[in-house]
Amino acid sequence: MANATRSRSAERLVDILVELHLNGVVNRSALMEKFKITERTVYRDLNALSPIVEHTGNGQYRLIHSPQAPSGQGLHHTIANFLNADNFFPERNADFWQQLETRVDDNHILILGNNAEHTVKMDIRRHLPNIEKSIKNCNVCQIVYKGKTRLINPYKLINKKNIWYLQATENSRLKSFSLSQISWFDIHSATFTPEESTLALLEKSPGPWASEDTFEVKIFINNNISHYFRRRNLLPEQELIAEQHSGTTLRCQAAHENQILPLIFYWLPDIQVLEPQWLKDKLLDTLEGYLAKETATLT
Repeated sequence: MANATRSRSAERLVDILVELHLNGVVNRSALMEKFKITERTVYRDLNALSPIVEHTGNGQYRLIHSPQAPSGQGLHHTIANFLNADNFFPERNADFWQQLETRVDDNHILILGNNAEHTVKMDIRRHLPNIEKSIKNCNVCQIVYKGKTRLINPYKLINKKNIWYLQATENSRLKSFSLSQISWFDIHSATFTPEESTLALLEKSPGPWASEDTFEVKIFINNNISHYFRRRNLLPEQELIAEQHSGTTLRCQAAHENQILPLIFYWLPDIQVLEPQWLKDKLLDTLEGYLAKETATLT
């Protein structure tokens, strides 16, 4: 009987340690409910782990010197959130983390992304400390961007498709500056007060094209490629308008013509701009200009 009791106690201790490593913390009341044991027994178990476990208040316990996220999650959860792992594995339960090392060793799952810019290591080394400092302290900054000197208020550093952007306001207008195009970054002693409207916009539209000034685009997609657009949103703020035998009509919101035109060029000739007319004209002018140059080289 004593051996059975010790065995159950050992199993609980192992379970508690696994939960601590996976979630960063354990809760005394939750342990009582999980194992169907008394508070006295929980205290005894946690006391047995006292050399490596500490009480942090409100019935919470964590590993001593264990790095903690603000939410109380473990370090691996923090890294996963930082890298936006939900895009690849939306559900990351205990079983996922327990099998992760084996999956990496087996190498039968491969996650691919866009190649990083050639200068990324130098860009991060040069600018990251100053950018983080200026964002945290709300310092006005002076940069040289594409050869032009600009005065900006920095808000956020983001990575989209493996390209780093600094999101900042210039003359009260939100813009995204490619890190590889910043040749000089200087922090001024002057500070600024972050605008609530800008913070809300960055929260609403995560990405380099965040802007209050957007325009609506209507697009028709031929049926032979429409499934690509139905299975995930390829267009910004994509919305289905109509489906018919010949194809699908979509509506989206764009902040700049360069946010939408490269996508259209990629899917030609099976995609058509319906509105606005000026964007349709820009598309046709670009194509005509390209064809004229190609024709000239052949004559």
